[in-house]
Amino acid sequence: MERKTIGIGKWCDNHIGLLFIIPALIILFGLSLYPILFNVNMSLHKVNMINFRSGDWDFVGLKNYAKIFTDPLFLQSFLRTLLFMILTVVGQLLLGMVGALTLNTPLKGKGPLTITVLLPMMMTPIAVGLFWRMLLNNQWGIINYFLNVVGIDSIPWLADSRWAFISICSVQIWWGVSFVILVLLGGLTALSPEPFEAAEIDGATKFQSFRYITLPSLAPVISVVVMLRAIDAFREFDLIYTLTQGGPGASTRVLSLQVYLTSFESQQYSLGSAQAMVLTVITLVLASGMIKNINQE
Repeated sequence: MERKTIGIGKWCDNHIGLLFIIPALIILFGLSLYPILFNVNMSLHKVNMINFRSGDWDFVGLKNYAKIFTDPLFLQSFLRTLLFMILTVVGQLLLGMVGALTLNTPLKGKGPLTITVLLPMMMTPIAVGLFWRMLLNNQWGIINYFLNVVGIDSIPWLADSRWAFISICSVQIWWGVSFVILVLLGGLTALSPEPFEAAEIDGATKFQSFRYITLPSLAPVISVVVMLRAIDAFREFDLIYTLTQGGPGASTRVLSLQVYLTSFESQQYSLGSAQAMVLTVITLVLASGMIKNINQE
């Protein structure tokens, strides 16, 4: 018995690292892997409100996936999500670069200005959505009030399909640009001043220094920011749901909202699971691209 105890103790000493990570692996499986596997299993069966609790699910294979790729609503929401992602990421990057360059210069009151610029990042998406929903209200929103003061007619920000999509893109840019500013500002402050001093001595303009020194030096930081914001924009749900709930019509129904409506309003659980898996795979592709880029740098 004593020899067996000594053997177990020696095994524990040799595998101490494994013993420490086993609890984390169990939690990871319970919180992440099991729901994903359950969702995959559901997407391969025909599941609805009637047979969900009984577990008597008919196996249909990849029919749910074939159905969603021929569903015009899903395809439209997918293209709308891509457009939303491109517009918001580009807008956040451009405004974030301008803001970071401005805050990187010596300014009076730079501290309070920086705090003010970073305030949106501290707000939750639900709070942001409710806040802007009141501001953009067609009847008593303060934005239309000031437009009327200067002689401009009220704009149906959330009631018209075209303006509603512009509104959700603008709010997403407003909310995410502070994060971009913070990251780019950190990258700018970490740059060595010697190349800029040498370029100034050689007669380079500020735009030339920005183009040939700042941008190449910030390329790794910019790529990480773009990928992070792209992932957030592609799976955005709560901000858009709070603002428009996907309306008017389906003009702001992005992919995450389509998954929600299919699963919980139409109660087509298996079809919604298949849509969720497509969303998950695309997000993983974006995340793997970011990780690959970081490793190369």
